This record gives sequence, C-alpha cells and structure tokens, in this order.
Amino acid sequence: MSRRVVTASVPGPKSLELSRRGDFDMQGIYRTLVLDDVASHGPYAVDVDGNVLLDLFANFALGALGYNHPAVMAVASSPLFAHAAANPTSTPFVTTSAWFDFVASLESRFAPRGMAKVFCVDAGGEGVEAALKAAFIVHGERRRARAGLPSNPLELPEAEQRAILDNRGSDAVVVSFEGAFHGRGLGPLSATHSKVIHKADLPAFAWPMAPFPASRFPLARHAEENARTEEAALQALERILDAAKEKVAAVLVEPIQSEGGDRHASPAFFRKVQSLAAASGAAFVLDEVQTGVGMSGTLWAHEQLDLPRAPDMVCFGKKMQIGGFFAAPPFVITQFGRMYQTRNGDRARAMIASSILETIARDDLLCRVRDVGAHFLAGLEELATRFPSLVAEPRGRGFLLAFDLPSPAVRDDFLRRALARGVFASYTGTRSVRLRPHLVTERDHVDDALGVFATVLAELS
Repeated sequence: MSRRVVTASVPGPKSLELSRRGDFDMQGIYRTLVLDDVASHGPYAVDVDGNVLLDLFANFALGALGYNHPAVMAVASSPLFAHAAANPTSTPFVTTSAWFDFVASLESRFAPRGMAKVFCVDAGGEGVEAALKAAFIVHGERRRARAGLPSNPLELPEAEQRAILDNRGSDAVVVSFEGAFHGRGLGPLSATHSKVIHKADLPAFAWPMAPFPASRFPLARHAEENARTEEAALQALERILDAAKEKVAAVLVEPIQSEGGDRHASPAFFRKVQSLAAASGAAFVLDEVQTGVGMSGTLWAHEQLDLPRAPDMVCFGKKMQIGGFFAAPPFVITQFGRMYQTRNGDRARAMIASSILETIARDDLLCRVRDVGAHFLAGLEELATRFPSLVAEPRGRGFLLAFDLPSPAVRDDFLRRALARGVFASYTGTRSVRLRPHLVTERDHVDDALGVFATVLAELS
C-alpha cells in the first residue's frame, strides 16, 4: 500500500455526505476523516472516498500497531474476545481467567519498575483521576495519623464523617505545571493549564501551578538559557511546596508535555521534581497516557529520565487501549470501597492491550522507534536548515516528534496542504505540528512524509 489521493480535496464527497448524516453527534464538528477501517492497513488510513493517507496522527496517539495488525485482529476475531465483549463484568467482583492473564503479564513484563499494583479504568483521563484519588487517600490517612486520629475514616467521630459528606473533608491540593494537559474530568482538568478552551466556565479546583521549563532546541545552542529556565522553575516549585506546607497530596507531571505543545525538560529537572515532592510528603505522579507504551523508544518514557527511585504512580491510557495507573507500594489502597468503579477493567480491551504489548516485545518495535524516530528527527532538522523562516525547533524522542511554524494560521495551512497530498498530521500547542507515527512506521514511510513536507514548505515560502 502507498499514499494516494483520488479526490479533489480531503475530506472527499462521500466523507462529507456521511458527516452531514452524523450531525446529531455533538462531536461531529471535529470530524476530519471517515475511515474505511477494513481497507486501512499498517500506517495507512484509507477513507471512504478511497484516499490512502500516511497516518502520522494515529488518532491523537491512540493507534499503536497501525490498522488491522494481524496479531490484534487474531485476538479481536477470537471466540474469547467475543465472549468478553458480549458479557461485561464488574471486574473487581466478577471476572474470567483471561483477566488474570492480562494482570500477570503486566506484573511480570510490562509494568514500570517499582510498581506493586495496577488499577484499571476505561481511559487515560480516568486513570489520572483515579491516581489523584489514591494520592488524596494516602495523604489524608497520613495527616490523620500525625494528628493522632484513626486512618480509617469510618472510625472518625460522627461530626467529622458528616463534614466529609458535606464536602468539608479536605483542603488538600495537587501541584501541576503550566502547559500541562491531564484530562477532561474535573480533577485532571484542575491540573490542566494548556488552553483556555479546556477550562472556560468549568468550576475547577484552585490548585497551584508551577512553571514548566520548556527546553529550547537545539539543546546545545540553548544550554545556558535552558539551565537558567529550569533552575527558575525549580525554585518556583519549591516556593509553592513550602507555602502549601502539608496540603500537597501530589505533584503531577508529564515526561513530555504533549497537548501543551510537545514541550520537553531535562532528565535532571524531573529528578529534582521527584526529590522536592518527596521532601514535601507529596506523591510524585507521572502522566504517561500519551508518552507511554513505546512512543519514546522505551516502553515508558520515564525510563529515560534516570530517576533514582520509582515514581509513586504512573498513569496510562491511549495505546494500552485501557486506562489506569500503576502504584508503588505506599499508594496501594486496600480499604474495601475506597478505590472502586463498576467495571474497573474492560476484559475485551485488556485482551487487545496484551496483544499490543506482546507484539511490541516480540517484534522489537522499541528498537525500530528509536532508529526510525532518530531518522525522522534528523529529517525535520534538515528541513529547518532549508526553510529557516518557517520551521523552528524540531524536537522529539522516539516517535514523540514536533516542530514549530511561524503562526497558528501558517501551521493550520501546512496541515491542510499536507493532508491534501496524503499525509495526515496534527496540531499541538499554539503553532506546533505534532507527529505521532504508529509504532510500525518504517524509514521509507518517513522519507515519503519528509518529501511531502518539503513540497508544502516550498509552497509556503
């Protein structure tokens, strides 16, 4: 299969007609593509008009192994999958043997280092919400213990239990970072600071926000500036933690800020954030919803940060096809009823997750991501040299790739022109192009995309 555009514009007439039929869907205003998910294959998305698009969008990084990967299709077409999909369970209370296969594989092969338990929900934003809940629970129990009160809230005096029910039970906060995106629920949204449209009119919690020291690229040219920015950000974080004293339940951060504009910081910065969180008694929580499951060239992006000890919690979603968080031993919640949702794990999606993880390991896709990602980044850097008035700060780790254009309007025009030529990329931040190739993407796919990018940039020059 190769890139091919057969309509005068993308989306084509069939896609537009179908989209009009879907006007009852509130989400329809966002729709760019109507997929033929039978014809699509590997890194190529085929739409209902017959256009074959090289997919560097991957549905906001949901896609892992491309379309219709044989390993995933074998699981999805199996009788066990059909039974799991047709017979939903309240997984904490009732499950089947396949669920234990999934959990055992996570524990033995795929969980981040130092994690003692996993807690599963449906999607990444819910995983962040659940991790924050665990952080608040542990924080509250520790505060009561210091005050000589029972850690179990059911043993508190009736008046204090009533205060909890009346929403007067805790003044704890989460510290997050400027430019962050953690999800759409009110907890994750309160820790989100990337775009006004995400939070306008919503009664988010008034939690503290620390500056994020977004690295300038190339790193060697901006080393002194980046060092100063990081030091200033760390000092600001330390002041926030000192001012909040014992109220901070968690410090929440992405290894690479994705929705906020693909913004990076040095490994040393994250090590210091972990240290400051520990000193303040707060959980150090990494949001790996977008950066996890191989996108960075390691299974978990924080493996590249050289942390001196494991994070307290690691959130996941997207490519896992299921959401949740991993917890280090102090953040394992054991009291009955404190951490529970009806499903707490879709067994069918867990089977897909297992096939994805097993394929990543079997086919050594992490090595491919590192090799092809470095090749892609080198190509973007070459475009920045050829088109210095347009392309700025190409950056990336593995397949977490981005570059900037001069303005939002130029960025959006670039994306439209690339799509018209059969390369589907996306946006992030205010003027950045976000590239999220499927893990099966190869060098010849990258070279094809770079050729289209060069053509579009020449038109815009």
